[in-house]
Amino acid sequence: MNVDPGIQLDLLGALQRRLPMIVTAVGVGVLAGYWIAMALPNYYNSAATIFVEPQVLNKKLVESGSGGHDIGYRLSLMTAQILSRPRLSRVIDDLNLYPEESKTMLREEVIGLLRSRISVLPAERASIAGAGGPGDPGLSTFVVAFTDKSPQVAAEVAQRVANDFVKEHIEERVGMTRKSLEFIESELERLNTDYSAVQDEVTRVKNANSGRLPDDQAANQRVLDRIVGELRGGQRVLDVARGNKAFWDAQVVSAATVSDPSDAGSPGHRLQILELELTEYRSRGFTDRHPDVIQAEQEIADVRGQIESVEDEEALDRTPTLAQQTAEAQRERAALDVEMAVKEIERLRTSADAIEQRLAETPKVAERLGQLENQSNALYENVRLFSSRQMAAKVHVDVERRQLGEQFNILEPAFAASAPSSPNRALIVVMGLIAGLAIGVSGAVLLEAMDSSFRVVRDVQSAFSIPVLATIPEIVLESDRAATHRKLVRQLVAAVSVVLFCLVGGALTYFYVNGVPAWLSSAVEGDERGEEAPAAGGVRWSPVQLG
Repeated sequence: MNVDPGIQLDLLGALQRRLPMIVTAVGVGVLAGYWIAMALPNYYNSAATIFVEPQVLNKKLVESGSGGHDIGYRLSLMTAQILSRPRLSRVIDDLNLYPEESKTMLREEVIGLLRSRISVLPAERASIAGAGGPGDPGLSTFVVAFTDKSPQVAAEVAQRVANDFVKEHIEERVGMTRKSLEFIESELERLNTDYSAVQDEVTRVKNANSGRLPDDQAANQRVLDRIVGELRGGQRVLDVARGNKAFWDAQVVSAATVSDPSDAGSPGHRLQILELELTEYRSRGFTDRHPDVIQAEQEIADVRGQIESVEDEEALDRTPTLAQQTAEAQRERAALDVEMAVKEIERLRTSADAIEQRLAETPKVAERLGQLENQSNALYENVRLFSSRQMAAKVHVDVERRQLGEQFNILEPAFAASAPSSPNRALIVVMGLIAGLAIGVSGAVLLEAMDSSFRVVRDVQSAFSIPVLATIPEIVLESDRAATHRKLVRQLVAAVSVVLFCLVGGALTYFYVNGVPAWLSSAVEGDERGEEAPAAGGVRWSPVQLG
Protein backbone atom coordinates (compact mmCIF):
# COMPACT_ATOMS: atom_id res chain seq x y z
CA MET A 1 0.00 0.00 0.00
CA ASN A 2 1.33 3.41 -0.98
CA VAL A 3 1.32 6.14 1.65
CA ASP A 4 -0.28 9.40 0.60
CA PRO A 5 2.31 12.18 1.02
CA GLY A 6 -0.53 14.57 1.88
CA ILE A 7 -0.89 12.90 5.29
CA GLN A 8 2.68 13.88 6.25
CA LEU A 9 2.01 17.45 5.24
CA ASP A 10 -1.15 17.49 7.40
CA LEU A 11 0.70 16.02 10.42
CA LEU A 12 3.50 18.52 10.10
CA GLY A 13 0.96 21.26 9.78
CA ALA A 14 -0.83 20.04 12.88
CA LEU A 15 2.41 20.06 14.84
CA GLN A 16 3.17 23.53 13.58
CA ARG A 17 -0.27 24.76 14.56
CA ARG A 18 -0.11 23.17 18.07
CA LEU A 19 3.58 23.86 18.67
CA PRO A 20 2.95 26.71 21.18
CA MET A 21 0.74 24.44 23.26
CA ILE A 22 3.34 21.62 23.19
CA VAL A 23 6.16 24.03 24.12
CA THR A 24 4.03 25.43 26.93
CA ALA A 25 3.25 21.93 28.28
CA VAL A 26 6.92 20.98 28.12
CA GLY A 27 7.94 24.19 29.88
CA VAL A 28 5.32 23.72 32.58
CA GLY A 29 6.47 20.11 33.09
CA VAL A 30 10.11 21.14 33.34
CA LEU A 31 9.36 23.99 35.73
CA ALA A 32 7.07 21.82 37.84
CA GLY A 33 9.72 19.09 37.99
CA TYR A 34 12.35 21.68 38.87
CA TRP A 35 10.24 23.19 41.67
CA ILE A 36 9.39 19.72 43.05
CA ALA A 37 13.05 18.68 42.90
CA MET A 38 14.09 21.88 44.71
CA ALA A 39 11.33 21.45 47.31
CA LEU A 40 12.50 17.97 48.29
CA PRO A 41 14.88 17.87 51.26
CA ASN A 42 18.45 16.71 50.84
CA TYR A 43 19.35 13.35 52.31
CA TYR A 44 22.96 12.52 53.05
CA ASN A 45 24.24 9.00 53.17
CA SER A 46 27.16 8.12 55.41
CA ALA A 47 28.68 4.65 55.65
CA ALA A 48 31.28 2.86 57.76
CA THR A 49 33.07 -0.13 56.29
CA ILE A 50 33.73 -3.05 58.65
CA PHE A 51 36.28 -5.72 57.80
CA VAL A 52 36.02 -9.24 59.22
CA GLU A 53 39.60 -10.05 60.14
CA PRO A 54 40.25 -13.80 60.32
CA GLN A 55 41.84 -15.53 63.28
CA VAL A 56 45.49 -14.60 63.70
CA LEU A 57 46.45 -17.90 65.38
CA ASN A 58 47.15 -21.11 63.52
CA LYS A 59 43.82 -22.95 63.24
CA LYS A 60 45.59 -26.29 63.37
CA LEU A 61 46.82 -25.41 66.86
CA VAL A 62 43.95 -23.34 68.26
CA GLU A 63 40.46 -22.91 66.89
CA SER A 64 38.25 -20.02 67.85
CA GLY A 65 35.22 -20.63 70.03
CA SER A 66 32.67 -19.83 67.28
CA GLY A 67 34.57 -21.01 64.24
CA GLY A 68 31.81 -23.40 63.24
CA HIS A 69 29.19 -20.65 62.87
CA ASP A 70 28.57 -19.02 59.52
CA ILE A 71 29.53 -15.34 59.48
CA GLY A 72 26.36 -14.45 57.57
CA TYR A 73 24.18 -16.13 60.16
CA ARG A 74 25.97 -14.42 63.03
CA LEU A 75 25.82 -11.09 61.18
CA SER A 76 22.04 -11.41 60.84
CA LEU A 77 21.74 -12.18 64.56
CA MET A 78 23.90 -9.22 65.52
CA THR A 79 21.90 -6.98 63.15
CA ALA A 80 18.67 -8.03 64.84
CA GLN A 81 20.19 -7.34 68.28
CA ILE A 82 21.74 -4.00 67.36
CA LEU A 83 18.56 -2.78 65.61
CA SER A 84 16.41 -3.84 68.53
CA ARG A 85 14.11 -1.34 70.21
CA PRO A 86 16.19 -0.74 73.40
CA ARG A 87 19.43 -0.12 71.50
CA LEU A 88 17.87 2.25 68.94
CA SER A 89 16.00 4.07 71.71
CA ARG A 90 19.33 4.59 73.48
CA VAL A 91 20.88 5.90 70.23
CA ILE A 92 18.01 8.37 69.82
CA ASP A 93 18.47 9.63 73.38
CA ASP A 94 22.27 9.81 73.23
CA LEU A 95 22.39 11.68 69.89
CA ASN A 96 19.16 13.66 70.43
CA LEU A 97 17.66 12.49 67.14
CA TYR A 98 14.25 13.50 65.73
CA PRO A 99 13.32 16.08 68.39
CA GLU A 100 10.46 17.48 66.31
CA GLU A 101 9.11 14.10 65.27
CA SER A 102 9.17 12.92 68.90
CA LYS A 103 6.62 15.63 69.77
CA THR A 104 3.96 14.25 67.43
CA MET A 105 4.92 10.59 66.95
CA LEU A 106 4.97 7.64 69.27
CA ARG A 107 8.31 6.22 70.40
CA GLU A 108 7.75 3.09 68.35
CA GLU A 109 7.17 5.19 65.24
CA VAL A 110 10.34 7.22 65.82
CA ILE A 111 12.32 3.99 66.31
CA GLY A 112 10.80 2.57 63.13
CA LEU A 113 11.81 5.74 61.25
CA LEU A 114 15.40 5.38 62.49
CA ARG A 115 15.48 1.65 61.70
CA SER A 116 14.19 2.22 58.14
CA ARG A 117 17.16 4.48 57.37
CA ILE A 118 19.83 2.03 58.60
CA SER A 119 21.17 -0.59 56.20
CA VAL A 120 23.69 -3.36 56.78
CA LEU A 121 24.87 -4.86 53.50
CA PRO A 122 27.93 -6.65 52.10
CA ALA A 123 30.33 -4.26 50.40
CA GLU A 124 29.33 -5.31 46.87
CA ARG A 125 25.60 -4.87 47.47
CA ALA A 126 26.20 -1.65 49.36
CA SER A 127 28.16 -0.18 46.46
CA ILE A 128 25.36 -1.13 44.09
CA ALA A 129 22.83 0.47 46.44
CA GLY A 130 24.86 3.68 46.48
CA ALA A 131 26.33 3.47 49.96
CA GLY A 132 29.78 2.82 48.62
CA GLY A 133 32.72 1.35 50.45
CA PRO A 134 36.03 -0.02 49.19
CA GLY A 135 37.33 -3.45 49.98
CA ASP A 136 36.77 -6.96 48.81
CA PRO A 137 33.08 -7.65 48.20
CA GLY A 138 31.37 -10.34 50.15
CA LEU A 139 30.68 -11.11 53.76
CA SER A 140 34.33 -10.49 54.70
CA THR A 141 33.62 -6.77 54.28
CA PHE A 142 30.25 -5.19 54.96
CA VAL A 143 28.97 -1.63 55.16
CA VAL A 144 26.80 0.03 57.82
CA ALA A 145 25.05 3.01 56.23
CA PHE A 146 22.62 5.63 57.51
CA THR A 147 20.66 8.32 55.66
CA ASP A 148 19.58 11.60 57.22
CA LYS A 149 18.93 15.23 56.34
CA SER A 150 22.06 16.26 58.22
CA PRO A 151 25.42 14.90 57.02
CA GLN A 152 26.85 15.20 60.54
CA VAL A 153 23.97 13.20 62.04
CA ALA A 154 24.26 10.59 59.30
CA ALA A 155 27.98 10.16 60.04
CA GLU A 156 27.44 10.01 63.80
CA VAL A 157 24.68 7.40 63.60
CA ALA A 158 26.56 5.26 61.05
CA GLN A 159 29.72 5.36 63.18
CA ARG A 160 27.72 4.61 66.34
CA VAL A 161 26.06 1.56 64.77
CA ALA A 162 29.41 0.37 63.39
CA ASN A 163 30.97 0.68 66.84
CA ASP A 164 28.03 -1.29 68.26
CA PHE A 165 28.73 -4.02 65.72
CA VAL A 166 32.36 -4.26 66.82
CA LYS A 167 31.40 -4.23 70.50
CA GLU A 168 28.57 -6.70 70.02
CA HIS A 169 30.85 -9.02 68.08
CA ILE A 170 33.37 -9.07 70.92
CA GLU A 171 30.68 -9.56 73.56
CA GLU A 172 28.94 -12.20 71.47
CA ARG A 173 32.08 -14.27 70.96
CA VAL A 174 33.29 -13.93 74.55
CA GLY A 175 29.79 -14.64 75.86
CA MET A 176 29.42 -17.68 73.62
CA THR A 177 32.72 -19.18 74.75
CA ARG A 178 31.94 -18.44 78.40
CA LYS A 179 28.51 -20.01 78.16
CA SER A 180 30.06 -23.05 76.52
CA LEU A 181 32.63 -23.24 79.32
CA GLU A 182 29.95 -22.87 81.99
CA PHE A 183 27.86 -25.61 80.39
CA ILE A 184 30.85 -27.94 80.13
CA GLU A 185 31.84 -27.27 83.74
CA SER A 186 28.31 -27.90 85.03
CA GLU A 187 28.02 -31.05 82.94
CA LEU A 188 31.45 -32.20 84.13
CA GLU A 189 30.42 -31.61 87.75
CA ARG A 190 27.26 -33.65 87.21
CA LEU A 191 29.24 -36.46 85.59
CA ASN A 192 31.73 -36.47 88.46
CA THR A 193 28.88 -36.67 90.95
CA ASP A 194 27.30 -39.57 89.07
CA TYR A 195 30.67 -41.30 88.78
CA SER A 196 31.29 -40.94 92.53
CA ALA A 197 27.80 -42.28 93.26
CA VAL A 198 28.45 -45.33 91.06
CA GLN A 199 31.82 -45.94 92.75
CA ASP A 200 30.16 -45.69 96.18
CA GLU A 201 27.54 -48.19 95.06
CA VAL A 202 30.30 -50.55 93.87
CA THR A 203 32.01 -50.28 97.26
CA ARG A 204 28.72 -50.89 99.08
CA VAL A 205 27.92 -53.97 96.97
CA LYS A 206 31.41 -55.38 97.53
CA ASN A 207 31.23 -54.77 101.27
CA ALA A 208 27.74 -56.25 101.53
CA ASN A 209 28.72 -59.36 99.53
CA SER A 210 32.11 -60.20 100.96
CA GLY A 211 33.02 -63.74 99.92
CA ARG A 212 30.37 -63.74 97.14
CA LEU A 213 32.36 -61.63 94.70
CA PRO A 214 33.49 -63.01 91.33
CA ASP A 215 37.09 -62.65 92.51
CA ASP A 216 36.33 -64.98 95.43
CA GLN A 217 34.75 -67.69 93.28
CA ALA A 218 37.99 -69.60 92.65
CA ALA A 219 38.98 -69.44 96.33
CA ASN A 220 35.50 -70.56 97.39
CA GLN A 221 35.68 -73.46 94.97
CA ARG A 222 39.07 -74.52 96.35
CA VAL A 223 37.74 -74.31 99.94
CA LEU A 224 34.67 -76.33 98.95
CA ASP A 225 36.84 -79.01 97.36
CA ARG A 226 38.98 -79.15 100.50
CA ILE A 227 35.91 -79.41 102.74
CA VAL A 228 34.47 -82.22 100.58
CA GLY A 229 37.76 -84.08 100.97
CA GLU A 230 37.71 -83.52 104.72
CA LEU A 231 34.10 -84.76 104.82
CA ARG A 232 35.14 -87.98 103.17
CA GLY A 233 38.00 -88.42 105.68
CA GLY A 234 35.71 -87.55 108.55
CA GLN A 235 33.18 -90.10 107.37
CA ARG A 236 35.89 -92.74 107.37
CA VAL A 237 36.96 -91.72 110.87
CA LEU A 238 33.33 -91.87 112.01
CA ASP A 239 32.93 -95.37 110.57
CA VAL A 240 36.09 -96.56 112.35
CA ALA A 241 34.95 -94.93 115.61
CA ARG A 242 31.57 -96.55 115.34
CA GLY A 243 33.19 -99.92 114.67
CA ASN A 244 35.41 -99.54 117.71
CA LYS A 245 32.45 -98.54 119.83
CA ALA A 246 30.48 -101.56 118.65
CA PHE A 247 33.46 -103.82 119.40
CA TRP A 248 33.89 -102.54 122.92
CA ASP A 249 30.19 -102.62 123.51
CA ALA A 250 30.37 -106.30 122.68
CA GLN A 251 33.33 -106.73 124.99
CA VAL A 252 31.50 -105.06 127.84
CA VAL A 253 28.48 -107.25 127.27
CA SER A 254 30.65 -110.28 126.92
CA ALA A 255 32.47 -109.60 130.17
CA ALA A 256 29.27 -108.92 132.02
CA THR A 257 27.22 -111.88 130.80
CA VAL A 258 26.43 -114.65 133.25
CA SER A 259 26.64 -117.49 130.82
CA ASP A 260 29.83 -118.75 129.29
CA PRO A 261 30.85 -116.51 126.42
CA SER A 262 31.98 -119.53 124.48
CA ASP A 263 28.46 -120.87 124.58
CA ALA A 264 27.08 -120.40 121.09
CA GLY A 265 23.55 -120.09 122.38
CA SER A 266 24.24 -117.45 125.02
CA PRO A 267 23.05 -113.80 124.48
CA GLY A 268 26.61 -112.48 124.86
CA HIS A 269 27.93 -114.70 122.11
CA ARG A 270 25.03 -113.73 119.86
CA LEU A 271 25.69 -110.01 120.58
CA GLN A 272 29.33 -110.40 119.59
CA ILE A 273 28.38 -112.03 116.32
CA LEU A 274 25.83 -109.27 115.51
CA GLU A 275 28.26 -106.47 116.33
CA LEU A 276 30.93 -108.07 114.16
CA GLU A 277 28.44 -108.28 111.32
CA LEU A 278 27.45 -104.62 111.82
CA THR A 279 31.08 -103.60 111.79
CA GLU A 280 31.62 -105.56 108.61
CA TYR A 281 28.61 -103.85 107.00
CA ARG A 282 29.88 -100.39 107.89
CA SER A 283 33.38 -101.22 106.68
CA ARG A 284 31.86 -102.23 103.38
CA GLY A 285 30.29 -98.73 103.08
CA PHE A 286 26.69 -99.54 104.05
CA THR A 287 24.79 -96.57 105.43
CA ASP A 288 22.40 -96.53 108.38
CA ARG A 289 19.45 -96.89 105.98
CA HIS A 290 20.74 -100.10 104.47
CA PRO A 291 18.33 -103.07 105.24
CA ASP A 292 21.11 -105.31 106.62
CA VAL A 293 22.36 -102.55 108.89
CA ILE A 294 18.82 -101.81 110.10
CA GLN A 295 18.17 -105.54 110.81
CA ALA A 296 21.51 -105.97 112.62
CA GLU A 297 20.89 -102.92 114.81
CA GLN A 298 17.41 -104.18 115.66
CA GLU A 299 18.71 -107.61 116.72
CA ILE A 300 21.53 -105.96 118.72
CA ALA A 301 18.95 -103.86 120.57
CA ASP A 302 16.91 -106.98 121.40
CA VAL A 303 19.95 -108.93 122.63
CA ARG A 304 21.12 -106.00 124.73
CA GLY A 305 17.69 -105.86 126.33
CA GLN A 306 17.96 -109.49 127.36
CA ILE A 307 21.46 -108.97 128.71
CA GLU A 308 20.47 -105.81 130.64
CA SER A 309 17.56 -107.65 132.30
CA VAL A 310 19.98 -110.37 133.48
CA GLU A 311 22.51 -107.77 134.60
CA ASP A 312 19.88 -105.91 136.60
CA GLU A 313 19.12 -109.03 138.59
CA GLU A 314 22.75 -109.93 139.28
CA ALA A 315 24.28 -106.46 139.45
CA LEU A 316 23.97 -106.24 143.21
CA ASP A 317 25.59 -109.65 143.82
CA ARG A 318 28.50 -109.24 141.34
CA THR A 319 31.64 -107.12 141.46
CA PRO A 320 33.04 -105.82 138.05
CA THR A 321 36.14 -107.61 136.97
CA LEU A 322 39.28 -106.02 135.51
CA ALA A 323 38.23 -107.08 132.02
CA GLN A 324 34.86 -105.48 132.51
CA GLN A 325 36.41 -102.21 133.70
CA THR A 326 38.84 -102.16 130.78
CA ALA A 327 36.10 -102.85 128.27
CA GLU A 328 33.90 -100.17 129.80
CA ALA A 329 36.68 -97.59 129.58
CA GLN A 330 37.43 -98.43 125.96
CA ARG A 331 33.73 -98.25 125.13
CA GLU A 332 33.43 -94.77 126.61
CA ARG A 333 36.50 -93.66 124.68
CA ALA A 334 35.07 -95.10 121.48
CA ALA A 335 31.75 -93.32 122.14
CA LEU A 336 33.63 -90.04 122.64
CA ASP A 337 35.46 -90.56 119.34
CA VAL A 338 32.13 -91.16 117.58
CA GLU A 339 30.66 -87.99 119.09
CA MET A 340 33.67 -85.90 118.05
CA ALA A 341 33.62 -87.37 114.52
CA VAL A 342 29.89 -86.59 114.21
CA LYS A 343 30.42 -82.96 115.34
CA GLU A 344 33.32 -82.54 112.93
CA ILE A 345 31.21 -83.87 110.06
CA GLU A 346 28.35 -81.49 110.98
CA ARG A 347 30.79 -78.58 111.11
CA LEU A 348 32.24 -79.47 107.71
CA ARG A 349 28.76 -79.86 106.21
CA THR A 350 27.72 -76.45 107.61
CA SER A 351 30.85 -74.87 106.10
CA ALA A 352 30.20 -76.63 102.79
CA ASP A 353 26.61 -75.38 102.74
CA ALA A 354 27.80 -71.83 103.40
CA ILE A 355 30.39 -72.05 100.60
CA GLU A 356 27.80 -73.50 98.23
CA GLN A 357 25.43 -70.65 99.14
CA ARG A 358 28.18 -68.13 98.33
CA LEU A 359 28.89 -69.84 95.01
CA ALA A 360 25.16 -69.80 94.19
CA GLU A 361 24.87 -66.06 94.93
CA THR A 362 28.08 -65.13 93.06
CA PRO A 363 26.39 -64.85 89.57
CA LYS A 364 23.83 -62.31 90.88
CA VAL A 365 26.55 -60.26 92.52
CA ALA A 366 28.65 -60.51 89.34
CA GLU A 367 25.69 -59.30 87.23
CA ARG A 368 25.11 -56.31 89.53
CA LEU A 369 28.81 -55.45 89.56
CA GLY A 370 28.89 -55.80 85.77
CA GLN A 371 26.07 -53.27 85.41
CA LEU A 372 27.81 -50.87 87.77
CA GLU A 373 31.08 -51.41 85.95
CA ASN A 374 29.46 -50.55 82.59
CA GLN A 375 27.95 -47.39 84.07
CA SER A 376 31.28 -46.50 85.64
CA ASN A 377 33.15 -46.98 82.35
CA ALA A 378 30.62 -44.91 80.42
CA LEU A 379 30.74 -42.12 82.99
CA TYR A 380 34.52 -42.25 83.07
CA GLU A 381 34.70 -41.86 79.29
CA ASN A 382 32.27 -38.92 79.44
CA VAL A 383 34.28 -37.35 82.25
CA ARG A 384 37.48 -37.75 80.25
CA LEU A 385 35.82 -36.33 77.13
CA PHE A 386 34.35 -33.33 78.95
CA SER A 387 37.64 -32.74 80.74
CA SER A 388 39.38 -32.38 77.38
CA ARG A 389 36.56 -30.16 76.16
CA GLN A 390 36.85 -28.07 79.31
CA MET A 391 40.52 -27.48 78.57
CA ALA A 392 39.69 -26.54 74.97
CA ALA A 393 36.90 -24.20 76.16
CA LYS A 394 39.29 -22.48 78.57
CA VAL A 395 41.70 -21.95 75.66
CA HIS A 396 38.84 -20.52 73.55
CA VAL A 397 37.84 -18.14 76.34
CA ASP A 398 41.43 -16.96 76.68
CA VAL A 399 41.75 -16.52 72.90
CA GLU A 400 38.55 -14.46 72.71
CA ARG A 401 39.42 -12.48 75.85
CA ARG A 402 42.77 -11.50 74.34
CA GLN A 403 41.02 -10.85 70.96
CA LEU A 404 43.20 -13.26 69.04
CA GLY A 405 40.28 -14.88 67.20
CA GLU A 406 38.07 -13.53 64.45
CA GLN A 407 37.59 -9.74 64.79
CA PHE A 408 35.43 -6.97 63.39
CA ASN A 409 37.59 -3.94 62.57
CA ILE A 410 36.37 -0.64 61.16
CA LEU A 411 38.20 -0.41 57.84
CA GLU A 412 36.88 3.06 57.01
CA PRO A 413 35.03 5.20 59.56
CA ALA A 414 31.93 7.14 58.63
CA PHE A 415 32.41 10.76 57.55
CA ALA A 416 30.04 13.58 56.72
CA ALA A 417 29.12 13.53 53.05
CA SER A 418 29.94 16.63 50.98
CA ALA A 419 27.02 16.11 48.59
CA PRO A 420 23.53 14.72 49.12
CA SER A 421 22.80 11.21 47.92
CA SER A 422 19.16 11.96 47.24
CA PRO A 423 16.98 13.22 45.67
CA ASN A 424 18.19 12.92 42.08
CA ARG A 425 17.05 16.35 40.91
CA ALA A 426 18.26 15.95 37.32
CA LEU A 427 16.17 12.81 36.99
CA ILE A 428 13.13 14.58 38.41
CA VAL A 429 13.53 17.47 35.89
CA VAL A 430 13.93 15.00 33.03
CA MET A 431 10.81 13.15 34.18
CA GLY A 432 8.95 16.52 34.23
CA LEU A 433 10.15 17.22 30.68
CA ILE A 434 8.98 13.81 29.50
CA ALA A 435 5.63 14.24 31.25
CA GLY A 436 5.14 17.72 29.75
CA LEU A 437 6.05 16.46 26.28
CA ALA A 438 3.65 13.56 26.58
CA ILE A 439 0.84 15.80 27.81
CA GLY A 440 1.51 18.42 25.07
CA VAL A 441 1.61 15.90 22.22
CA SER A 442 -1.47 14.10 23.53
CA GLY A 443 -3.36 17.37 23.87
CA ALA A 444 -2.32 18.46 20.38
CA VAL A 445 -3.48 15.21 18.87
CA LEU A 446 -6.77 15.40 20.79
CA LEU A 447 -7.46 19.01 19.73
CA GLU A 448 -6.67 18.24 16.08
CA ALA A 449 -9.06 15.33 16.22
CA MET A 450 -11.82 17.54 17.66
CA ASP A 451 -11.17 20.46 15.18
CA SER A 452 -13.52 20.31 12.13
CA SER A 453 -12.04 23.27 10.23
CA PHE A 454 -10.99 22.97 6.55
CA ARG A 455 -7.37 23.82 6.03
CA VAL A 456 -6.46 22.16 2.71
CA VAL A 457 -8.30 21.75 -0.62
CA ARG A 458 -8.59 18.02 -0.26
CA ASP A 459 -10.57 18.37 3.00
CA VAL A 460 -13.19 20.47 1.16
CA GLN A 461 -13.39 18.05 -1.75
CA SER A 462 -13.69 15.10 0.60
CA ALA A 463 -16.44 16.76 2.61
CA PHE A 464 -18.61 18.07 -0.29
CA SER A 465 -17.55 15.81 -3.18
CA ILE A 466 -17.18 18.82 -5.50
CA PRO A 467 -14.08 20.18 -7.16
CA VAL A 468 -12.46 23.40 -5.88
CA LEU A 469 -11.92 25.91 -8.67
CA ALA A 470 -9.72 28.46 -6.83
CA THR A 471 -8.33 29.38 -3.36
CA ILE A 472 -7.74 32.80 -1.79
CA PRO A 473 -4.51 33.08 0.16
CA GLU A 474 -4.36 34.63 3.65
CA ILE A 475 -4.07 38.43 3.44
CA VAL A 476 -1.86 39.85 6.22
CA LEU A 477 -1.75 43.63 6.62
CA GLU A 478 0.94 45.67 8.37
CA SER A 479 -1.34 46.27 11.33
CA ASP A 480 -1.83 42.54 11.64
CA ARG A 481 1.91 42.01 11.68
CA ALA A 482 2.32 44.66 14.38
CA ALA A 483 -0.41 43.10 16.48
CA THR A 484 1.16 39.68 16.09
CA HIS A 485 4.54 41.08 17.09
CA ARG A 486 3.12 42.74 20.19
CA LYS A 487 1.39 39.48 21.11
CA LEU A 488 4.64 37.54 20.79
CA VAL A 489 6.47 40.07 22.92
CA ARG A 490 3.81 39.84 25.63
CA GLN A 491 3.93 36.07 25.53
CA LEU A 492 7.74 36.07 25.69
CA VAL A 493 7.74 38.48 28.65
CA ALA A 494 5.11 36.38 30.41
CA ALA A 495 7.08 33.21 29.74
CA VAL A 496 10.35 34.76 30.97
CA SER A 497 8.58 36.08 34.05
CA VAL A 498 7.09 32.70 34.81
CA VAL A 499 10.46 31.00 34.27
CA LEU A 500 12.27 33.50 36.50
CA PHE A 501 9.56 33.21 39.13
CA CYS A 502 9.81 29.43 39.11
CA LEU A 503 13.62 29.52 39.19
CA VAL A 504 13.76 31.99 42.04
CA GLY A 505 10.88 30.32 43.86
CA GLY A 506 12.52 26.91 43.51
CA ALA A 507 15.84 28.28 44.80
CA LEU A 508 14.14 29.97 47.75
CA THR A 509 12.21 26.78 48.46
CA TYR A 510 15.48 24.86 48.35
CA PHE A 511 17.09 27.29 50.79
CA TYR A 512 14.05 27.12 53.06
CA VAL A 513 14.01 23.34 53.11
CA ASN A 514 17.73 22.58 53.11
CA GLY A 515 19.28 25.75 54.52
CA VAL A 516 21.79 28.18 53.08
CA PRO A 517 24.90 26.58 51.55
CA ALA A 518 28.08 27.18 53.44
CA TRP A 519 29.82 28.71 50.43
CA LEU A 520 26.99 31.21 49.96
CA SER A 521 26.93 32.27 53.60
CA SER A 522 30.74 32.54 53.52
CA ALA A 523 30.53 34.66 50.39
CA VAL A 524 28.01 37.01 52.01
CA GLU A 525 30.14 37.36 55.09
CA GLY A 526 33.24 37.90 52.91
CA ASP A 527 31.49 40.68 50.99
CA GLU A 528 30.48 42.37 54.22
CA ARG A 529 34.11 42.22 55.44
CA GLY A 530 35.54 43.02 52.01
CA GLU A 531 37.18 39.61 51.73
CA GLU A 532 37.27 37.25 48.81
CA ALA A 533 34.68 34.44 48.93
CA PRO A 534 36.02 30.89 49.05
CA ALA A 535 35.76 28.59 46.07
CA ALA A 536 32.60 26.57 45.74
CA GLY A 537 34.28 23.23 45.06
CA GLY A 538 34.21 20.58 47.77
CA VAL A 539 31.94 22.59 50.12
CA ARG A 540 29.44 21.26 52.63
CA TRP A 541 26.00 22.48 53.57
CA SER A 542 25.54 24.58 56.64
CA PRO A 543 22.91 23.53 59.16
CA VAL A 544 21.51 27.08 59.15
CA GLN A 545 17.85 27.07 58.11
CA LEU A 546 15.75 29.86 56.65
CA GLY A 547 12.56 31.07 58.24
